[in-house]
Formats: sequence, C-alpha cells, structure tokens
Amino acid sequence: MKTGHVRRWLLLAASALVTAVLLPAAPAAAATVTVDNSTAGRFSGSANWGVSSWSSQRYGDDYAFATPDTTASDPAWYKIEIPAAGSYQVEVWYPADAGYNNATPFVIATTGGNQTVTVNQRTNGGRWVSLGVFSLAAGDYNAVGVSRWTSGTGYVVADAVRVTSATGGTGLSLPLPRTALPRSEYDDPHHDYPAIDLPVPTGTPAYAVRAGTVARVNDSSCGQGINLTGTDGAVYTYCHFSAWSVANGASVSAGQQLGSTGNTGNSTGPHLHFGIRTSGTLRCPQNFLLALYDGVAPPAATSLPTSGCSY
Repeated sequence: MKTGHVRRWLLLAASALVTAVLLPAAPAAAATVTVDNSTAGRFSGSANWGVSSWSSQRYGDDYAFATPDTTASDPAWYKIEIPAAGSYQVEVWYPADAGYNNATPFVIATTGGNQTVTVNQRTNGGRWVSLGVFSLAAGDYNAVGVSRWTSGTGYVVADAVRVTSATGGTGLSLPLPRTALPRSEYDDPHHDYPAIDLPVPTGTPAYAVRAGTVARVNDSSCGQGINLTGTDGAVYTYCHFSAWSVANGASVSAGQQLGSTGNTGNSTGPHLHFGIRTSGTLRCPQNFLLALYDGVAPPAATSLPTSGCSY
C-alpha cells in the first residue's frame, strides 16, 4: 500500500472515531485510542511476560500473561499518545477465567502520579471494563500498566486498553474510587426513598458521574453536599461531605473531584448519600451505578425506576 493511501486511511479512521488504531492517532482528531498487546511499538514487558491465544474472549490474536510477584511490580506498559491534557476514561479488555488473577493491579500514569485500580480478572471478561476517569497529561508515553505485584492468585493478564476523552460531557465515572467499595454495595436499597447510601470513610474522594454544573448544598439534612446538573438534564445529588473541592456554579467534567465524603448533616456515620432526580422525580440510582461499575453504558436517568429501591 502506498504511503499516501495509508495517510488517507488513518485520517478517515480517526474522523469516524475508530477504536482500533495501529499507529498514533492525529492529536486534533482522536477521541478514542485503543492499544492491544500486539500493537507494534505500543506494548512492552519483561521476559517474565508470555503470550497466549488460548481464550476465545481475547481482544485480537492473543494476550500477554505472567505469574504474580509479591516482591516487585514488573509492569507491562501500554504506550499511548494522549492528544491534549484533560480527563480521560480508561478501559481495559481481558479474557476471564477461574485460573486468572483475582486482584490484578492496573496502573494509570495520571498528572497527579500513578494511581492503581485492582481488577478481578475471573469475571467480566471479553468486554471493555472501565477503570474510571483520570486526568492525563498530553504526550506519547507509557500511560497504563499491568503490574505483577499482587497477593492475588492466578495469571495476571494484559490484553488491550482503550482511552477515551471525557472532555465535553462524553465520559462517565463512578462517584467514588473503584477500589472504595465492592460491586455488591452499589445495589443496596435506601432506607426510605429512592437513593443509595455508600459507606466509605471520611475523606474519600467523591467524583462527578458526568459533566455538568454544580450547586453547593449546606443544610441540616444533606449537610455539605452538591447538586450536579448533568449535561443530560438530570440532577445528581451528593450529601454529607466533609469538604468541597469545587466552587459553587463551577462547570465540571466526568471524574472530577467534587468533594470529600464525611458525616455532616443528618447522618449516623461516614458515608456518601447519592441520588438522581429528573424533572423533580426521585429515581433509583442502583442500576445506573452498577452499569458504571461494570464499565457498560448506563440506562438514561429518565428510564430509571421511581420505586423498588427502598425499604
């Protein structure tokens, strides 16, 4: 294939937001970049990392794997060209198996330093799984790694990574760090109306689930909190903060910290109260949060049930 044809093909692919790219995408056009373990020049690991095509849940032709190590990280890295500094959703693809690691550390090189998210690779295989939304610097660098440093058992797997710009309301995020709570906490009923209480220690970061505009709340019921009017028109309520991280009226991106959890207002212990309203109607947030945890597109806020999530 001639060079000119290759360039034209890349431009067309980027403009259509093609998620599998073989070369760095043009910074002006790329919104999503996918790097597989077999993408030339984009994946690196020591000799301790092997390659397998055993699982049919793999992304592409094969995937890398290694035994866990409790003494050293020895990460395999995905080199990704980040077109501009900003918020990005980071997702990973891996085949799942009962013999794979139940506590695989994924390392994200954020602007504030490396952050680690632990993933159970025995479940949710053969699909994109969201690690969350992170602040990434512009440049071409090792942005996401898979570490061997885990006390979990079974092979650590490194298959594919997808990074998507979350600027301009295209991203979504859990309201808390993924490592803060297990999945089972996100389907608990609320005590008396559609909402959810998420038990986390005081000082846990609370994040915007989507882009929008914030209004601070400070009353005897909610305590210090936030009403986030999302780009979808829904209002996402956060209560019982110990501190705010954003100014009243600020515009925020998905994954941006809104405050720190606490025990202010009408609260019997440290937790985050989270609720969703559409046109003044309270909605059950559990299905929305479970979808975010699983890394799949959540249901529209207007489609969430108005009952069945309280006792």
